[in-house]
Amino acid sequence: MREILERNSEAVREAGRKLVEIGAELAAGKIDDALARVEAVRQTYREWEELDQAAADIEGVIRDREGMLAVQHVLAELVGTVLGSVLRSRLS
Repeated sequence: MREILERNSEAVREAGRKLVEIGAELAAGKIDDALARVEAVRQTYREWEELDQAAADIEGVIRDREGMLAVQHVLAELVGTVLGSVLRSRLS
């Protein structure tokens, strides 16, 4: 865990600063301000989650497309083999 935190030290520092800011607002009795700040952070994460989901959806479509093309290729080979054997048997 320490290694992950160290590799992402700038993000960790920023998260710590945000926590301190929210804590200071709570300590000062500014509950509405603190809740507004938390909601703003949540909105940012929602955007990230939406972007992550969109990327996953795109990757899924690409995988599905690649899979479909692979199946089409195999079926085309099978059809070619069957047609070839039928034509060869007719020509013999």
